[in-house]
Amino acid sequence: MNIPHDAQNIAIFFLLSFVLTMAALPRMIRILRSSDMVVRDYYKAGNVYVPTNGGLLITLVVLVMLSISVIFCNSPINFIIVYIAVMYATFGILDDYLRIRNRWLKIFFPYFLSYPIALILQPHAMETIGLFFDVTPTSVTCFYYIIAPMYVMVVANMVNMHSGFNGLQSGLSSIVFFFLLVKSFMVGRIEHLNIFAAFFGANLAFWTYNRYPSSIFEGNIGAMLIGAAMGVFIVFQGFLISGIVMLLPHIINFLMYFYWRVRRKICQRQGTPTEEYGSFKFGHLREDGTIRVPNRLTLKWLPPYYYQMTEKEVVRIMYAFTAMTCAIALYVPY
Repeated sequence: MNIPHDAQNIAIFFLLSFVLTMAALPRMIRILRSSDMVVRDYYKAGNVYVPTNGGLLITLVVLVMLSISVIFCNSPINFIIVYIAVMYATFGILDDYLRIRNRWLKIFFPYFLSYPIALILQPHAMETIGLFFDVTPTSVTCFYYIIAPMYVMVVANMVNMHSGFNGLQSGLSSIVFFFLLVKSFMVGRIEHLNIFAAFFGANLAFWTYNRYPSSIFEGNIGAMLIGAAMGVFIVFQGFLISGIVMLLPHIINFLMYFYWRVRRKICQRQGTPTEEYGSFKFGHLREDGTIRVPNRLTLKWLPPYYYQMTEKEVVRIMYAFTAMTCAIALYVPY
């Protein structure tokens, strides 16, 4: 059986990053706990504190795999992909420690971190744009410096917004990465994907410790890193339309959150009680282990708002919804 060289590289980078992350995670958990880098897990009984910023380990593993990539396929494309993701991760950890309050800065500053993607876009990435616009120098420039960076920025922020429950962000991201790789094999575009396989492997290994009952959280550094890598993956492969379908749960979650923010602002300006539009970040745990959420205005809070459900049950629903949209996206052109 003759396995293509690119497919071999994808398998090697996935397995290496998975094994490295699995081997290092127990030590990383001890280091973070001893350094008092912990946050409260609001969905466990009592005052349970869990190590956070575990995304730092994923970043380190990906950087190691980037160095190894010089041996297997010495391509500057890998360096640009990792550069963008690591810049997003850096912004994420700055947000964790500096507590950046300006929401517009948090949303739009990462846009400028995506600009290097213009250096690695391939011809098939323009095929989707060609469906809607004439491929002219102006439309190409617009795609390279406005649409593509904006796409990465939006995906990174939406992935970050899906954090909150044990294993939610890491699990959903692993599902999306898996289906992106499957779609890449289906359309025959598997060159230069080894570094994306490294992101997938490290994130999947992290999920095994991040799922309920979580031993470690990724923090903004992890969510922004993986979100940026996912956004670059989608744009790099030209999956702009199918990527939207895959990310429908993330998009719906964002729209619900946006509606929440708008309604809260209107209530504040009118001087009326905010009620369910008030500022809430976490729900609460009932005595029977189910979750009581303050409103129904984020996707992960929607099921437990109407039904008494545990955190694990809610996360499984989110997994199933994302897996369904990703499976549909396999058959969506572009």
